[in-house]
Amino acid sequence: MSRRYGRDLVQADNAVLGSIGRKRICFGLSTRNGSILHETIRTYDAHVVSGVSAALTTFQRDLGISVLPRRSAFSVPGLVRGDAISITKTSWFLSRSGLKGMLGEPPLVLNDFAAEAWALCAAEGHVREAFSGSNGSPAKRSGTFLVIGITSGLGVAAIHRNETGAVTVLPTEAGHGAFAAVTPELIDLAAMLSISRQPVTAEELVSAPGLLTIYNALSRQRGCLPRAKTPEDVTRSTATDPIAHAACDLLAKAFWAQAGSLTMSLGAWDGLLVAGAVAHAILPSLRKPEAQALFATSMKFRRALSDVPRALISYENAELVGLGEALRHRWGHA
Repeated sequence: MSRRYGRDLVQADNAVLGSIGRKRICFGLSTRNGSILHETIRTYDAHVVSGVSAALTTFQRDLGISVLPRRSAFSVPGLVRGDAISITKTSWFLSRSGLKGMLGEPPLVLNDFAAEAWALCAAEGHVREAFSGSNGSPAKRSGTFLVIGITSGLGVAAIHRNETGAVTVLPTEAGHGAFAAVTPELIDLAAMLSISRQPVTAEELVSAPGLLTIYNALSRQRGCLPRAKTPEDVTRSTATDPIAHAACDLLAKAFWAQAGSLTMSLGAWDGLLVAGAVAHAILPSLRKPEAQALFATSMKFRRALSDVPRALISYENAELVGLGEALRHRWGHA
């Protein structure tokens, strides 16, 4: 049994994959073995569609197919618990039972960054920078790996691959844990930002909003009116605005300090993979030896941390690719 859309053939055992974000929604179809049918990918403005079900209906209409596949997988920002899952920083929610009623089978629902971690298990990401001599994606070997993404938040997931190739992805909300202020400079930064003596979370600093927060704090500290209004303004003006340059350097130090702490917490001694638009934008700062040195500040584990391979990676349609891979593992089509 098959259905046609355009000149292509969609099989009945395909799956519908959906990345549900705060600003955009992206759908695509995958084959039964998890491969993405790239010609089916469609993206919608989250502010235009009225909900996940309505967006799926639009996707079905745009593909010109009479019915959507029964199998499905979706990624959402935030904690994936219960039937009705709230989409962080929006009024939306995703209903497992509602999607089952619409599509016919219970959906697989993952945290958005867990989906990105699964993508690393599906194919080699493009390694833009090997911070410690790694020549490829460390997550293709057996072991335990940490994946951190610096975007509008701080995504953290762990990957474990055993000797037989079986993969487990552990989603976390570690970005909302306490910030690892391991130097006087970072302690002072956290103190500037703490409100009513509440601890500063990692995501408040290591993220796109965090970069702007650091920039504004440094501007106040130096008695200057901030020129940058957005995180993008900060990264674009590092060559002309000394405070923007300093903010990127300080974010890089905060990142490496947090990454070292998380590597120890999750036992990810086999590799660290760094992703996200902000990480790519501040790459010159991440390269600096004085920033990377903060990854291994632990006296007891300094040598072990220094040996952890670390790489900056990028890959297209990461969440959809990861959803396809996770669904493949769920159904045992390894």
